[in-house]
Amino acid sequence: MNFIKKKICLIFLIHFISYSQQESDIEKILLKKIPNILGNMADQTPFGVGIRSLLGNKKSQVESTIVNLWIKYNKAFEYKDYDILSNYFSYPVVFNNLEEPVTIKNKDQLVSRYKTLREEKIQEDYKYSILNKYNFIKLNDDFVILDVHYSRYNSKYKKIFFGRGLFYYKKVNTKWKLFEVTTL
Repeated sequence: MNFIKKKICLIFLIHFISYSQQESDIEKILLKKIPNILGNMADQTPFGVGIRSLLGNKKSQVESTIVNLWIKYNKAFEYKDYDILSNYFSYPVVFNNLEEPVTIKNKDQLVSRYKTLREEKIQEDYKYSILNKYNFIKLNDDFVILDVHYSRYNSKYKKIFFGRGLFYYKKVNTKWKLFEVTTL
């Protein structure tokens, strides 16, 4: 978050020390990046909606829903709340790590898989994860992909892992559910 604050300060500093009334090339470049910088920050902060509305960079309702579902899924993973975690899925679920896909047929298999991943295979001293950035891909009204870049941190708040995943969602009885997760 400090990195983002530094970027924002730099942008405003450049703007205020500019002597010309016309935008310099640097200002034009930086001003084009403000929505991306603040948009990513908006996804991580309680005041994000205000930032997005100021920028005119509003998410669609579906995009907001999917990103919020991913954040809640991530929190359930962090807290080892496997019962809640399993509610974000539609079965069968495919887990693809680009080696050999695994198909999970029911809730019990999913809970077992996540217990193994979260309690035995994750980085030592894992504490929580943060969404760094994402790309929302809407293929049609019932099928979307969330391309997520995330970081994992330990109990000392030190980054221990950077990852990327494709999270495939489909609409099931008016609710969005995960049905495939691909780790890259």
